[in-house]
Amino acid sequence: MKQSRLSSLFKPTFLAVVGASEKPGPGLQVIENLQALRFEGEIIPVNPKHEKVLGLKCFPSLTAVKEAGLPVDMVAILLGRNNVLPVVKEAASIGAKAAWAFAAGFGETGSEGKKLENKLHNLCMDNNMLFLGPNCVGYLNPNDKTGAYSAPVPKEIKSSNIGIVTQSGYLGLAVANNSRGLGFGLICTTGNEVVIDAIDCMDYMLNDERIEVILAFIEQFRRPNKLIEVAWKAKEKGKPIVLIKVGKSAIAQRATITHTGALVGSDDVQDALFEKLGIIRVYDFDEMFEAAELLSKLKSKMPKGKKVFALTLSGGVISLVGDLSDSLNINFPPWSKEGKAKLREILPDFSTITNPLDAWGSGRIEKTYLSCLQAAADQQQADMILVVQDVPGGMSSRQVDQYKVVANTAVEVAKKTEKPVIMLNNQSSGFNEEIRDIMKTGNVPLLQGTREGLLALNHLANYAEFLRKPASLFSVKRNNFDHKILPKGNAVLTEFESKRLLAKYGIPVTKEYLCRSRNEVLKKAEEFGYPLVMKIISKEIQHKTEADVVKLNIKNTAEAGQSYDELLRNAAAYNSNAKVQGVLCYRMIEEPVAEAIVGVLSDPYFGPAVIFGLGGILVEIFKDRTLLIPPFEREEVRRAIDSTKGSKLLYSFRGKPEGDIEALIDVILKVGEITADLAGRIDTLDINPLLILPKGKGVIAVDALVSIKQDL
Repeated sequence: MKQSRLSSLFKPTFLAVVGASEKPGPGLQVIENLQALRFEGEIIPVNPKHEKVLGLKCFPSLTAVKEAGLPVDMVAILLGRNNVLPVVKEAASIGAKAAWAFAAGFGETGSEGKKLENKLHNLCMDNNMLFLGPNCVGYLNPNDKTGAYSAPVPKEIKSSNIGIVTQSGYLGLAVANNSRGLGFGLICTTGNEVVIDAIDCMDYMLNDERIEVILAFIEQFRRPNKLIEVAWKAKEKGKPIVLIKVGKSAIAQRATITHTGALVGSDDVQDALFEKLGIIRVYDFDEMFEAAELLSKLKSKMPKGKKVFALTLSGGVISLVGDLSDSLNINFPPWSKEGKAKLREILPDFSTITNPLDAWGSGRIEKTYLSCLQAAADQQQADMILVVQDVPGGMSSRQVDQYKVVANTAVEVAKKTEKPVIMLNNQSSGFNEEIRDIMKTGNVPLLQGTREGLLALNHLANYAEFLRKPASLFSVKRNNFDHKILPKGNAVLTEFESKRLLAKYGIPVTKEYLCRSRNEVLKKAEEFGYPLVMKIISKEIQHKTEADVVKLNIKNTAEAGQSYDELLRNAAAYNSNAKVQGVLCYRMIEEPVAEAIVGVLSDPYFGPAVIFGLGGILVEIFKDRTLLIPPFEREEVRRAIDSTKGSKLLYSFRGKPEGDIEALIDVILKVGEITADLAGRIDTLDINPLLILPKGKGVIAVDALVSIKQDL
């Protein structure tokens, strides 16, 4: 492993334990853990009250350690919060490169704790010192036989190619003590992240060639831009990141300004970003561990597609697998003609040939199962082979002997095929040890839980597809946009102003005129022709339909004059203080193929997302929308459009003409450019509706609303 900036923290040679003691507590636990890990460096207890701790010479201070001629790479601080800063200061004075503090009572407690935390941060920065925590249980590094960990290490410490970082110390304990049988090369908890954060730890794991899968439990990303860098680095190295991200929240109050704010929340934006970055998002530790089991064993045997051929010994299990996989991105294709013929030679006449296949036959699986499983692996369209077989710990010895046939067969077929072979135990209560050992020796993944196992297959297939795609660059096309045309400070542009902004980017908008008198309305009505649309424009009236200040399908001059008078009355009735800038007039667009919403919503942490949905106001009801994280390319936009259920409306639905999809893609790409040019200023953007005309006739924005943030 190459030397990393964090090596002095995670792989120290000389580790000082300040607060060392033989009394039960963290000061004793850290030293016992190092001994249990068979730490190959030097443990240096520090406590003025003791001369020895567990037979090791104990020093009164870190300064005394230096005076004795011993170097210190890292300091584990097992004292209360008021002692942390003095110890860090002393550690810096003797040249220590890293420290960790177990103590709580910092930023999580309020303003006073935050001040103390800021002082700690500044002290570390001034001395170029790494710091883990405070308010965390530290880390375990089984791969390097070291750790600074305040809780008892598990009875059996297994190293492996899996690393995990969690911002929660408690969940770090849960992971370390898991009974799933997973080992970990590095378990790191980060607590308050005063200096070192979770993304730093992920980056460290990426640089460790022994760690091939990275797991993370995150409450808040403090540096989203760093996450993007680390995620692309992970793709280059082919190391999957499996993430639990908690804290779903809507972006407050946006729905009161734009439709897009009602369609998405902060969590939706994060989901879209994770998908773009290839980060595998899971929702609990059971799902995480099954994904980790699969990914850690199959790095060199990634599937080439999403087609699964499965064998069971039960018809009922076929239904269970079918139901739970129905909403996933994996599928079970039918057997080929040749495959069916082969199975007819193996199984009794009464056997039904389906995928998944009930391979029980006449019950003599020792004679038939290998041939059936090999036939599945030989299917040309098969990308993954799934053996669905319960192997719980409570089986009788005779049952174990029978199911060993299945396990040994899975291992034998796995050795002969380049396709991944996976075994799935439908229960999550653990495995029979003999069968687990067979699978482990054969390096065949053994999953538990039907739901979690199928989700793991889904994650595997999606991640393999992500790796096959060329990496899209996070570079942004920028235009020479004159920011002076935007108002200063926070502002909501009127429809008229918003459309002028869109038009500067070549987005087609209605040919319109802002009329400031009744005579102007009548003149423009004759110029534009009928039917006509008329709308009040006022900064104080953003939701025009709600205020009844929109008139559609005006057919003649008399209706135009009457509508003008009525619109002014309705505006005054809705808001007597509203300043009416005028009445917007344009020719009504007749018979579009479909209506769409295209918008932008800026997440306070992750930046802008472009939202697209079809169906006009129905998209708000059914939430049939997709998100794109800028920058994006043409084909990425096309896939996003096709991922919505409403996209059927664009493909000659029920006799309607085909919509102009290329023009729609053009608009979404241009909205992406707007997010780049107005980075830091655009808050939300709403084109609703964007009318999609027949193929070759383009699209047109008939309403738009843009809100701008204070220029920082």
